[in-house]
Amino acid sequence: MLGVARLGEADLRGWWNCHGLDEVGSYVLERMLPRTWRSAALELDVLSARRRHEDALAERKSALHLFSDELPFRRWTTAWLSEQKTADSVDELLVELGAWNTDTAMSRIRDWTDEPAPGEVLAGGLRLGRVRMPSHHDMEALEGIARRLGAAYLDLDESFRAPYLDLAA
Repeated sequence: MLGVARLGEADLRGWWNCHGLDEVGSYVLERMLPRTWRSAALELDVLSARRRHEDALAERKSALHLFSDELPFRRWTTAWLSEQKTADSVDELLVELGAWNTDTAMSRIRDWTDEPAPGEVLAGGLRLGRVRMPSHHDMEALEGIARRLGAAYLDLDESFRAPYLDLAA
């Protein structure tokens, strides 16, 4: 999720017009929050991504996207970022994400996900199929959903379509 949130920043794909870890964001945040600016920057990215997805999929009440409240990924990610604020040292992942360019981002997300599956463009979204809501304890199913959703961003260019799965009844 952090990789996708970073990929959507203004200096890479620009999907959510956020400046968390880019030159502008790092300039401002590093001066305001010298110890925790990277975590704060990524929290802003995640919040911006969530809002962009919610706006794009407002008419699709059954849509599950990577930043959905119905899935645990955003909560896990923001909890981890909060923990990083009290860590004794900066996690390598935070430094790596800040150094990304578009090619690096695409390569790393490709390493973390499955091959992108074709989707169906519907209004502001990219429907990847249907899925039943897994238990929050079914880590295998949740990982599969995260990989599937994450991979869909690899085929998107600057014209954003929110990848989602329809929640099956």
